[in-house]
Amino acid sequence: MSTTILILLLAIGEFMIGTSESIVTGIIGMVAEDTGVSVSLAGQLVSGFSLAFAFGSPLLIAFTAKMERKKLLLFALLLFIAGNFLAFLSPGFSTLMVSRILLGLIGGVYTVVALAQAANMAPPEKKGRAIAVILMGFSVSLVLGVPAGTLLGDAWGWRPIFAIIAAATVIPFVAIWLFMPKQQAQKSVPLRTQLSILKNRRVLLALCISFFFVTGYSTAYTYITPLLQTATGMTTAWVSTTLLLAGVASVAGSRIGGMSTDKWGVKPTLYVCLLAQAVMLFILPLSAQWFVGAIISIMIWIGAVQSTVPAQQYYLITLSPHSSEIALSINTSIFQLGLAIGAGLGGLIVEHSTVLNLGWVSGVLVLIGLCFAWMTFSQKEKSVPLQACSND
Repeated sequence: MSTTILILLLAIGEFMIGTSESIVTGIIGMVAEDTGVSVSLAGQLVSGFSLAFAFGSPLLIAFTAKMERKKLLLFALLLFIAGNFLAFLSPGFSTLMVSRILLGLIGGVYTVVALAQAANMAPPEKKGRAIAVILMGFSVSLVLGVPAGTLLGDAWGWRPIFAIIAAATVIPFVAIWLFMPKQQAQKSVPLRTQLSILKNRRVLLALCISFFFVTGYSTAYTYITPLLQTATGMTTAWVSTTLLLAGVASVAGSRIGGMSTDKWGVKPTLYVCLLAQAVMLFILPLSAQWFVGAIISIMIWIGAVQSTVPAQQYYLITLSPHSSEIALSINTSIFQLGLAIGAGLGGLIVEHSTVLNLGWVSGVLVLIGLCFAWMTFSQKEKSVPLQACSND
């Protein structure tokens, strides 16, 4: 089987991971009502997943470093299926949270290993594209998985959604089992070695960009369903449609961000995309009260978020060309930490204020990220090879 097909199989698995992670956004109100908890507490299901991903998966990756990679991918998918069935069968909120933590741990392992294996299987001139295909699996989950899950949740309830995800994950499991060749285990990288790249001030500042713009994104997007229902009176069907359009914008944004980085460079791409995020978040409380305005604002905002990601990843590669995988691994954990903290902060805002204030707070966080971008670009540049990283 061709390398391209094998990478697509890995991307299908990542689609399932992304759907399972993001689906709570669309069904948060249903989960809160059914389990008898507040919307803000239900939002911490996002935090549980993300914190497990951020802190637990790197430890599991180190612990399983000597395991053959195909076997590890299959084992991860098997546990992922079990975790979704646990969510389906959960009698209450506590068990559901346990399932989310398990899914975060396993999702993190699968994502990191799949990215590494895609890069290893691809020829040198196509490694960037191979990584982009895996990441596209997550973007597509926003386009198809989350809106579809929201509609299904409205029709059947939220529990069957996790059973469907579990059943669908059998497809990449069987395909990887049958067609993917065995992959050699990788050399374990000590934690001290991984963290040594943080001695580079520009890398540290760049990671702060990731943390603040992702935290800003999560603060608002985790509670986007109650925000739209409160501000515009959207039905579940219209919320699902809005999330679908936002998902389309995310895929387009990823493409635009990659092309912009290649054509105009990292600095202007990050500046423009971060500024666009902040502007859209600041006007979201106002535009959200206008039906069409809410949809347009959210599409532009999500498109800008996804345009930021490839530029940010490429920037980290240029800052640490000899340890790029480690830098991207740490950046992935920073992303998940931002998602977790944003969900918690958004929950506090919803609990003690109004959902309309989510936009203002999120916008300020993104502006802080923009300040860190200015700081890192202001540092004295080191001589590093700037070979284009294609996102085609």
